Amino acid sequence: MSKVLDKKLEKMDPKERELWALRHTAEHVLHTALQNLYPNLKKAMGPATPDGFYNDFDLNEKITEADFPKIEKEMQRLIDADFPMVQEYITPEKARSIFKNNRYKMEWVEDIKKRGEKISVYKMGEEEIDLCSGPHVTSTGKIKAFKLLSVAGAYWHGDEKNKMLTRVYGTAFTTQDEMNKYLTQLEEAKKRDHRKIGKDMQLFTFADEVGPGLPLWMPKGTVIQTELRNWAEETEKKWGYVRVRTPHIAKHTLYEISGHLPYYKDDMYSPMDIDGEEYYLKGMNCPHHHMIFKATPKSYRDLPLRYAEYGEVYRYEQSGTLFGLMRVRFIQQNDAHIYCTEDQAEKEFLDVLKLHEYYYNTLGLTKKDYHIVIGLPDEKKRDKYHGDKALWDKAEKMMRNAIDKSAIKHIDDVGGAAFYGPKVDFNITSSVGREFGISTNQLDLYMPTRFNLEYTDAKGNKQLAVVIHRAPLGSHERFIGFLIEHYGGNFPTWLSPVQVKVLPISTRHMDYANKISNTLRENDIRAELDDRNATLPGKIRDAQNEKVNYMLIVGDREMKTNTVMQRARSGESDGPFSLDIFIKNIKNEIGDKAIWKSDQKSF
Repeated sequence: MSKVLDKKLEKMDPKERELWALRHTAEHVLHTALQNLYPNLKKAMGPATPDGFYNDFDLNEKITEADFPKIEKEMQRLIDADFPMVQEYITPEKARSIFKNNRYKMEWVEDIKKRGEKISVYKMGEEEIDLCSGPHVTSTGKIKAFKLLSVAGAYWHGDEKNKMLTRVYGTAFTTQDEMNKYLTQLEEAKKRDHRKIGKDMQLFTFADEVGPGLPLWMPKGTVIQTELRNWAEETEKKWGYVRVRTPHIAKHTLYEISGHLPYYKDDMYSPMDIDGEEYYLKGMNCPHHHMIFKATPKSYRDLPLRYAEYGEVYRYEQSGTLFGLMRVRFIQQNDAHIYCTEDQAEKEFLDVLKLHEYYYNTLGLTKKDYHIVIGLPDEKKRDKYHGDKALWDKAEKMMRNAIDKSAIKHIDDVGGAAFYGPKVDFNITSSVGREFGISTNQLDLYMPTRFNLEYTDAKGNKQLAVVIHRAPLGSHERFIGFLIEHYGGNFPTWLSPVQVKVLPISTRHMDYANKISNTLRENDIRAELDDRNATLPGKIRDAQNEKVNYMLIVGDREMKTNTVMQRARSGESDGPFSLDIFIKNIKNEIGDKAIWKSDQKSF
């Protein structure tokens, strides 16, 4: 078993480990069925995953979802045969002999040998043998429920320079009932796909003429962007942050000092030649903030100093990894850097964690919906990290102390550190169970040594500041993608692009409806008038499809009594009552950033 998988399994409870082993066995059943049906196929790799399993293979013919029934039929035959899963350790020579006609397996053999690990194979009765470290259930008959889900392309080792392979995804469970529940949840997640809802609600778009991974925010999406930004800036002002602004480009020397060049060069756009110097589009804000800190002498009395910026950064993500708003090449970050003394660092980091909680709780998330992943160095690969180990250990200790005090759930991820220090990521789970990595934070003792970020202490001596990197809302692109899926487009009123639709019953009510919509807009309520010559049921249906929070219906009665009839997005009606009362109620709802159960519709 690989060390990474070994540690992952150690953190699982017995039921989770059993399910992982079951899915791993189902993956073997899948690739054996594929091999039987397509003899020219070359198996590459295929693990179990938290949601199921997948298999990558090389085949010079196309497989589509239309082929799934025959593949599943062959899989069922292998399951019904109840073949035992038997592990055996073999020599490199025997492995080369078994897999001599499969270059992918030969590459794995050499890689395992290079790491000094034993070469393990699993036999599925006499049907199949494959390189694998396990774990598995004892026999194929233990698989009680499975289903193939989708097919996609995947580069070998995830590198677009390599050949594109075919990837088939599936899932398996110990009971049919568990699988049915998962499939229902999966269908709900598909309906909430941020790309589909974003298109339907006209929130954002992409254009070939602009380039892949570069989102264009439409007016309604920009409303959400602006509301989040205003909220964050108001909040950070209350929490003691000051705002700064930095340019989109910088000379190569800045990133050489920070160590991002050459380490991070592949993730940055190619340099531009300006006056004989290489300039880069910035991929991160921290080096720029460090230069602002250095611009004037600092005393211990100035600290902690918290610089916040909606920094816009550019990262060259490989084209095969781009995915809607979740992975893009242009990012707007809710970023900040805190400069403090070592004595202040633990409290400042704890306050950063509390700020995350405030944001998440306001959006309707609770502590069961998010957790922290502590990214730690892999000590066997210490050469890939910058800085002194003692500094890393000190930074980790201070972060752990703060995390323990926060009482937020956390797990370790060995190998997940940044190149210059340990870090923590916040992972949050949407209302349909999808997990998103949203925010990265770091207590950094290394960059102050690179930039000589000094302050004068109470005794007049020079000391190095501690830097805390934090971005509670992460990139607006990914965070809004999460919110779209979490709410299914049913945004709480304060975030909703259109908060109210005014619906006149007929043309004779149009002047009154227009007066109402103007009054709403004068009160900073995002209102639209539906002045189409359409039926009222049609207008209501369209407003609900647009996910508008409230509809105000006006007809003869409302005109006569100078009132409105309110209909909520959920279908509940109220009124008639005066427009003043409605305005007071909706303003309170907006000001409180209220979250209704109907907004999330937790599955």
